[in-house]
Amino acid sequence: MPPQPFRPQGIRYPTTAKELPTIEVEVFLDFCCPFSAKMYKTLKKVYEAAPGVLQGLQFVIHLVPQPWHPQSPILHEVGLAIRDVAGDDGFFAYADLIFSEGLQLNYFDSETFEMTRKGIYEKLIDQANAAGVINEEQCATVLAFVGIETGGEEPSNAGNRATGLLKFCVKYHRIRAIHVTPTVLVNGIEAPDISSGWTCDQFLEKLKSL
Repeated sequence: MPPQPFRPQGIRYPTTAKELPTIEVEVFLDFCCPFSAKMYKTLKKVYEAAPGVLQGLQFVIHLVPQPWHPQSPILHEVGLAIRDVAGDDGFFAYADLIFSEGLQLNYFDSETFEMTRKGIYEKLIDQANAAGVINEEQCATVLAFVGIETGGEEPSNAGNRATGLLKFCVKYHRIRAIHVTPTVLVNGIEAPDISSGWTCDQFLEKLKSL
C-alpha cells in the first residue's frame, strides 16, 4: 500500500480567530518563483488587515517546487524539515526569510549553477540560523533531516527524510491540477482573476464580495 500523509496537506497561516474559517484561501507557491514572493508579501498584508474587515479568513499555503529550477526542491525540503523541527511558526519564519527582499535572488539558476546540492542545503540552514528561524541545535537536526546516506555497498536513490513529505506536496498539487505558481483557490475553486500583481485592497474587495 502506498504511504498516506499523517496530517492534512498545506500549511495553515497562523490565526488567533476562534471561529471556524468561513473563507479559505489556498495559495500554491514556489520558493524559487519571484511572482510567488510578490503574492506572499501581499497576502501577509491582507491577513494583517483582515480582522477589521473579514471574519473567519484562513490562508493555506501549498508548496509547488517547479522542476525547471533544479534547486527549487532543495529550498522546499529545508522548509519542510524546519517545519518538522520548529513547527508551523518556524516554517512561516523560513518562508518570510526566503521571500524577503534580495535573499530569494541568491537561489536563482545563475547563483546556484556552480553549487552542490549539499552546499545549497548548508547555505539555507546557515541563513535560517542567522535570521533566528532555527537555533544551533536545530541546525544540526535540519541538516540530518535533509542529509543523504552515502558510501553504501550499492548506489541508493532513497532520498532523505524530507523526500516523502515533498512527494505528498507534489502529489497534492498534481491531483488539484495546479501547474502555475502562484495559483489561488477560494473555498476550493480556482480564482483565475487573482494575480501576483494584485494589491492588498484588491484582495480585500474580492473576499468581501463573497
